[in-house]
Amino acid sequence: MFGGLISGAGSGLAIRFGGAMDGIEVMAVIFAKRLGITVGTFVMIYNVVLYIICGLVIHSWILPLYSIVTYAAALKTVDFIVEGFDRAKCAMIITQNPDEICAALTEAFESGMTRINVVGGYSGEPKTMIYFIVNRFQIVKCKDIIHSIDPSAYIAISEVADVFASNHTKA
Repeated sequence: MFGGLISGAGSGLAIRFGGAMDGIEVMAVIFAKRLGITVGTFVMIYNVVLYIICGLVIHSWILPLYSIVTYAAALKTVDFIVEGFDRAKCAMIITQNPDEICAALTEAFESGMTRINVVGGYSGEPKTMIYFIVNRFQIVKCKDIIHSIDPSAYIAISEVADVFASNHTKA
């Protein structure tokens, strides 16, 4: 476990500042975004496959299983350092009360949002989808505000890989 934490910290710092420890990390940085996974997950998948092959070749599972546990700790450490602790989330809110919800969310979080006109797939009624970026600590407060205004609002929360915006631009 400690070896995985130390290895993950070293690899994570190297990747975060533009370097890499070995060839698999270079491949991970290149392919992880294309595949929609994190760098640590790519390295973990590669190593698990490698250790399964090693276990089959040496006819023993003790070292491969210890190695998998080590890399599981390294995976979380690399992702923590490379991706950060506070990954952004997007809330997609389908509502018939967009004005009230937007005003309340803007007041509570001092952040802009985007409105998109949509049509209910089942009901065929016009509705509004509000696209709003929050962090994971704000999700509960966001949900509570929305449901206090529109108890029938539909909220979908997804993880966001990257958010790019200038400091003075509101969505």
